Amino acid sequence: MRTLIGLLSVLTGSFLAIIGLLGAMGSALTLKLLPGRGVEEIAKLPERAARSAKSKYGAPRVVVRGTVAAGPDGLYRAPLSESECVWFLATQTVSANGRRATVDRYAPAPFALQDAEGNRVLIGPECPALEQIPPSFRETRAESHPWFDESPQLPGTNTAGEIDVFEFVLTEGSDLLAAGDLTQTPDGTPALAGEVTLSAGGDAAASGDPARRRLPRDVAMAVAGIALCVMGAIILSYVDEDDFAPDRNIRPGFVTPQ
Repeated sequence: MRTLIGLLSVLTGSFLAIIGLLGAMGSALTLKLLPGRGVEEIAKLPERAARSAKSKYGAPRVVVRGTVAAGPDGLYRAPLSESECVWFLATQTVSANGRRATVDRYAPAPFALQDAEGNRVLIGPECPALEQIPPSFRETRAESHPWFDESPQLPGTNTAGEIDVFEFVLTEGSDLLAAGDLTQTPDGTPALAGEVTLSAGGDAAASGDPARRRLPRDVAMAVAGIALCVMGAIILSYVDEDDFAPDRNIRPGFVTPQ
């Protein structure tokens, strides 16, 4: 029985240790090679933006989470849904034969994200990537929407074809996750620019980088596996050779007198 327990402990421990170590190495490499993926505190952004302005490596990409607030231009009336918002994206797209043409129109000024203490960071206004944000307006038309000053046109064609029109808005007080290149305005206010990605704060990404959450679990699994291996090795070291004796008169676990 002791032999069986020892072998099971070693095998199970080895499996857990290998899986845990591989997972921990993968998470650590992800965090090392893809920095800036963890959610950062808005209050610490001004100091970091000031440091990055002097860096020769360019603006760092950061992820922040906060409550949506109006930017320098205040509130807007969304052009298609006519809803009150702090930011909007209106877009119309035409596609045919694997080709696609899009016309995007953003709010003219950035909006803000703020934390519970009122610290703010400006976002956008160009935010080309949206995740988990439902459209406030959706329509398919044969012609361009009259609000737009330009129609999407596929190269080499004279007709626009069927056009998909969408509008996305952000309203005050909503929870939001934003990722972008950290910069600052002339007055020192931190801002996110570049390829900005917006994601609804309630989705899985809002709690931070998944690799950062997996790392402690993987390390714990590796430690547990190593502990099981050690325990199994100790149990096996106490197994006497007579445990395997074919003579039934010899009691396992005791040395036969000579």
